[in-house]
Amino acid sequence: MIVHKISEEVKNSQAPVQTVYAKIVSKRTAVSSTSGSMDMNGMSTGGTTSTTHYVTFEAPDGSRLELKVLGSEYGMLAEGDQGELTFQRKRYIGFNRQATPEQMLYAQQIQEQQRLNQAMQEQMRYGQTLPQDNPQNFIQTDDGGQRAQF
Repeated sequence: MIVHKISEEVKNSQAPVQTVYAKIVSKRTAVSSTSGSMDMNGMSTGGTTSTTHYVTFEAPDGSRLELKVLGSEYGMLAEGDQGELTFQRKRYIGFNRQATPEQMLYAQQIQEQQRLNQAMQEQMRYGQTLPQDNPQNFIQTDDGGQRAQF
């Protein structure tokens, strides 16, 4: 088993580092444990449990690659995430998530709303009226001022 692990590490190290666009299609964990022994009083004297985390990536051509990842990385990845996978044969190096067009549009809408809110707060702080450059976003108040319409 040790020879196999060393052989795999050598093969991984000699392989080129590759970066491909991929989608996360599944995640799984494998739990292994070793049993301890029983002492003279019938009490367990140990044993260990370890968890190995795996993520399966799918390239646009349909090919799949399952890689072992650290637990901290496993928790940050979600099925359906898309982005650039960097690996070296069977060694996971990293995954750079990229936003979908829908996520990018939503982020732009949130940023625009934040800019509008900030402008409104600044103008309210100094007692100024809101700008007229985009009248459909504002309505006239009874006292001649303006307020945002959402």
